[in-house]
Amino acid sequence: MTLDFNCMATGIGSLPLLNADEATALSLRWLPEAPIWPQLPKKDFREQMDGQYNEALPGLELDEKKQRFFFNASRDLTPELERFFERYLEKDAAYFRMTEDYAAGFYSLLRVLKQGLPPAARFVKGHITGPLTLGTSLKDEKGRDIIHHDLLFDAVVKGLAMKAAWQIETLKQFGLPVIIFIDEPAMESLGSAFSAVSADVVSEKLNEIIDSIHEAGGIAGIHCCGNADWPMLFKTRIDIVNFDAFGYLDKVLLYPDDIRAFYVRGGTLAWGIVPTGAFTGQETAAELIARLEAGMKRLEDHGVEKRTILRQCILTPSCGMGSLTPEQAVAILKLLGQVSESMKKTLTGRR
Repeated sequence: MTLDFNCMATGIGSLPLLNADEATALSLRWLPEAPIWPQLPKKDFREQMDGQYNEALPGLELDEKKQRFFFNASRDLTPELERFFERYLEKDAAYFRMTEDYAAGFYSLLRVLKQGLPPAARFVKGHITGPLTLGTSLKDEKGRDIIHHDLLFDAVVKGLAMKAAWQIETLKQFGLPVIIFIDEPAMESLGSAFSAVSADVVSEKLNEIIDSIHEAGGIAGIHCCGNADWPMLFKTRIDIVNFDAFGYLDKVLLYPDDIRAFYVRGGTLAWGIVPTGAFTGQETAAELIARLEAGMKRLEDHGVEKRTILRQCILTPSCGMGSLTPEQAVAILKLLGQVSESMKKTLTGRR
């Protein structure tokens, strides 16, 4: 099924605030068509991407003093593993819920939406960390990546799938389609000498999570803020591919045939056109629009209709903004809104 996003703006996830309600207000103000629940990594280490989705994982221990999570595979995990997989097989999404200690922004957005939907809202967006990123971030008691523990890595993947399903089940009460992005910054290492796993395994694990999102009634996206194995990603069952269109446009457009096939099956490109890590404050909407349109023209030159590109288009910052200042985040979101409004006029022929 093809969805018409029509150059709407949304965010990646993290915002550089400490107060969840202030972050939610920022999301609703600047991302009115597809607000996000804000991740707040500066507020608490539990909200960082290697911690936010860890509740309910078997064998996982929390070292509050060192502010880190690790799997203790040295002890007998059989009872925890049995309980975990039983809950998974029963699709008990509530068992895998995130609590407010781990996702204050999620609960803040819930409270606001229960008071009434924003007039322009068309979607609501959530997120999880991707299996490759979490599998190489979490360690065992000896410091070894958990991706090398087959059973525990399987639990990580299934836990992420159920965290996504729980978000969808919770958010769909508002009657809007729910988008879930799988955030995979570690994808850049795939295929290199530093890769911990093969592309086939990553594709399999991604599809497992994507299928869970679809079964729950959600729309599945993936966010990669660096370079990646783009042909592999386009061939998964993902609905939206989000890439850094400011820094990596040329890399992604090396694969026009894969992109065209992705569009044909109803896929959407989410162009991360406003820089975050590379943000200087000197960027203008006009220059970002020119960069975006140049990229779109290259797809047109390879046989993709402009109307398809614009309809199956979402605009985002290039990455999350948790490491920036609040002032920078506002400036980036403002630029994003300007670019989105201008591109919508292109779609309707009013620009």
